[in-house]
Amino acid sequence: MAQWLFLGSMKQFILLLLATFIWGLGYVGTRWTLFEYSPTWSNALRFFFAGVFVLPYLFMNRDRIPIVGAFWSSVVLFIAMQLQTVGIANTTLAKSGFLTVFYALFTPLLTLMLFKQKFKPGYWFLLASSLVGIFLICDMDISNFNEGDGYILMSAFAFAVQILVVDKWADEVDPLLFNFMQCALVGVWGLGYAYLLEGPVSLSPLVDFSSHENQLVILGFVVLSILSSLVAFTLQIYAQKGMPPHIVSLCFLMESVFAAFFGYAFFKESLTLMAIMGCILVVTSVALIPRFTHYQK
Repeated sequence: MAQWLFLGSMKQFILLLLATFIWGLGYVGTRWTLFEYSPTWSNALRFFFAGVFVLPYLFMNRDRIPIVGAFWSSVVLFIAMQLQTVGIANTTLAKSGFLTVFYALFTPLLTLMLFKQKFKPGYWFLLASSLVGIFLICDMDISNFNEGDGYILMSAFAFAVQILVVDKWADEVDPLLFNFMQCALVGVWGLGYAYLLEGPVSLSPLVDFSSHENQLVILGFVVLSILSSLVAFTLQIYAQKGMPPHIVSLCFLMESVFAAFFGYAFFKESLTLMAIMGCILVVTSVALIPRFTHYQK
């Protein structure tokens, strides 16, 4: 029995790592969409396209949709994504990846304050070593804190709240239906917000394949709508059926490693020896989660 529980938890652990890989690639997709769209419209269209894509599935299963949970999760996710998208437009990918993962610190602190839950010393050690690793990824330089960095930090707090909201309903819902409805609702909130804030927007860049830049914009929305929104968030909800939120947030620290790697691969952002050492430290810390923490619910 213990072996089956371990294998099940390892599967959820691996799915979380896959989700962080996709979200790391999502930073690149966001940058591509910003070639033609503002951060507000990029975020809105991302989830709108995702919602349109899954609308037939939602209609066929309309009697089983967890409306209440998806609604509250969508509200928090919309706030988090909007703050993050604005931040990404005004800072580097590596720096945005570093500040975003502060949700790994906010999540246990919120759990501690709200639910009085205590954590093992091994957990705090892995969290501290991971944050040091992420600090190294930024070459120990977080000077010139700007407005974009502030938005990213606020989004990290909102993501921590979203992890806790998902944890409340994860055990009771179908991950596909929950996330598909969540994405559709975020698309609705995003469209309304973008229209009120900036007015209508042209979709012509999405049907014009003549320029390389437009092709990247289209590819960016494919990455964000299908992979980052529909696939990765579904993996998160499925994994949270068997993992406590503080361990989920610790696993998500791998997102910063992938963000730094993709920033280097696609945009030639610097990845120094110190940054590589930081990546190794984060990977090692996350890999040790099964050894030094109790990560089953």
